[in-house]
Amino acid sequence: MSVSALSPSRALGGVSGLLQVVSLLGLVLLLLKVAQLYLRRQWLLKALHHFPSPPSHWFYGQKREFQEEGELPHLMKRVEKYPRACVRWMWGTRAFVWLYDPDYMKMVLGRSDPKAQVSYTNLKPWIGKGLLLLEGQTWFQHRRMLTPAFHYDILKPYVGLMADSVRVMLDEWEKLVSQDSHLEIFGHVSSMTLDTIMKCAFSHQGRVQMDRHSDQGEEGSPAEGGRA
Repeated sequence: MSVSALSPSRALGGVSGLLQVVSLLGLVLLLLKVAQLYLRRQWLLKALHHFPSPPSHWFYGQKREFQEEGELPHLMKRVEKYPRACVRWMWGTRAFVWLYDPDYMKMVLGRSDPKAQVSYTNLKPWIGKGLLLLEGQTWFQHRRMLTPAFHYDILKPYVGLMADSVRVMLDEWEKLVSQDSHLEIFGHVSSMTLDTIMKCAFSHQGRVQMDRHSDQGEEGSPAEGGRA
């Protein structure tokens, strides 16, 4: 083996050539990714052009507006300005469609499109993997078994009872919101659900929600300490 083959200049030349190849490949991959994101954004713009939306930045969407004003105030403004639906751009290539019109919701919920895992991930620890989170053939089988029990003619007599339970919960929320700007709704929704089930399934015309609020107000009482 000759000495020239092991010379530092030849070794540096090989490393330099390798770096050039790696840089070229990196540049090509970057250009492909940019083209992919561009095509993705164009597809979203075309797919969502029927839904109204305020102007959004091509890169960070509308995140700055929500950070400046807060989530709930900005959402309320959107609902007032766009009474049926609107688009919220999270990033340049990611958007959510907010639907709050009953007719729009009926059309969307009547479809059998795959469910977005991002939207349902937070619900799984709360409600478990039931009918709402299932997909495919398993969802179809469970839905077919439950549909007769939830027919409109069967549920119609219970609508008034459900509305009464919800009204009690909303009245309590109005009292609590006037005292504090923050409200934890998990316990209230659970009590409202229990109240509805007791009325509809067992014909128990009790005061589940009001009794819960009374128990919370009696801190340290013997009745509260004796509960399981």
